[in-house]
Amino acid sequence: MYKNIVKGIVCLMSIAVFSQDKGTAIYLKGNENFKKGKYKKAIKNYTQLIEKIDVDLVKKTGYINRGLSRDKLKEYDLAILDFTEAIKLDSIDMASFVDRGLSKMHAGYLDQAKEDYKYVIDKNSNSKMMEASIYWTARINYSQGKYQEVIKNCDEYFKVNSTDPELYFIRGTANDILGNFEQSIIDYTNAIEFYPNYFQAYANRGTAKINLLTGNGNIQPSKEETKSACEDLKKARDLGDTSIEDLIYIYCKKK
Repeated sequence: MYKNIVKGIVCLMSIAVFSQDKGTAIYLKGNENFKKGKYKKAIKNYTQLIEKIDVDLVKKTGYINRGLSRDKLKEYDLAILDFTEAIKLDSIDMASFVDRGLSKMHAGYLDQAKEDYKYVIDKNSNSKMMEASIYWTARINYSQGKYQEVIKNCDEYFKVNSTDPELYFIRGTANDILGNFEQSIIDYTNAIEFYPNYFQAYANRGTAKINLLTGNGNIQPSKEETKSACEDLKKARDLGDTSIEDLIYIYCKKK
């Protein structure tokens, strides 16, 4: 449901590219330290790899993995520099642009991150990386309050992945904020279809149904009118959501 794209996974490489056994040992030790969360030690290993092995693929892998390690340590500016060096060595690999975009996001350079994602989207040479780039662009636009753009991003995303419940939820919340309750209800329904225990989607769908009723001037809808909304709200509560108790009390406990 949530994206697990690139960040946090070291770039793996066949040890056949190494010309020296020492290089292989350094590379494997770096990966071992990364997986154990020993990021400072991993950085030292990958720095040694970059300095000792004069093979572009090896250097690129070293920069990527050192960048991932630095991102884990919240050394975002240094991580960005490492990913930039990796891109200089191989500008075809779209994953490095996504990695750099994520570090820019973490550093708060949101518009710069969107530039990296736009590059990947425009290139359209790697479907998985393009999917990730559209996803993160939507997340950034949402955080910036650009809800119309979020909807456009989600529309594009569904052309490559129409089964992601999180993106339906995100588009639903954007539609809610814009007052498009009928569309948000459809979005939450799709989210629930692909993730049946999505209690936030049940809660939001129930709320959207009530907003649709009251927004049309029906300030005190009847119990029959709120039946569907209340079913959603109670389902959300059954799944663990405690944030909608007030709505249940107001709209769902009428005699």
